[in-house]
Amino acid sequence: MNVDDPAMLDILRRCMVARIATLSCNGRPSINPLYFVCQSGRIWLGTSEWTLAARNVQADARVSVLFEVEQHMRSHRVLRISGQASVRTEQQVQRSYALRVARKYLLTPGGIGNYLAHLRQLPSMHQYHAQSAEKGRACVIEVIPQTAEWLEL
Repeated sequence: MNVDDPAMLDILRRCMVARIATLSCNGRPSINPLYFVCQSGRIWLGTSEWTLAARNVQADARVSVLFEVEQHMRSHRVLRISGQASVRTEQQVQRSYALRVARKYLLTPGGIGNYLAHLRQLPSMHQYHAQSAEKGRACVIEVIPQTAEWLEL
């Protein structure tokens, strides 16, 4: 995998949602969309320990992550990165992930505008996060890339 490939870096920068493909302990596949950031050549995806994605990673560390720029539908390519994943729950990882997510998704002109446009949904979002916290801790799925390839649509 060439981490300096300009096309690969561009799609990782512009893509807003990654789709992680995991396998359950009995080999059943699942694909989940998650917010993500890149950190030191690794991919961090935010979720909670109780989610199917996190449980599957704990059962089988092999994953593939798909990246497609949603706003640029003229592109007919998807980047697939495959590698080994682990579930990280350390506070330092959580803080680092939260800071990077805030920079990527909130602290941009589009992010601030989106937040303000959806203020009325804040009570529902707080309720969802409170219920999530009751089920289990927040976590980061950390993917160590091993291969990358372009898929034509």
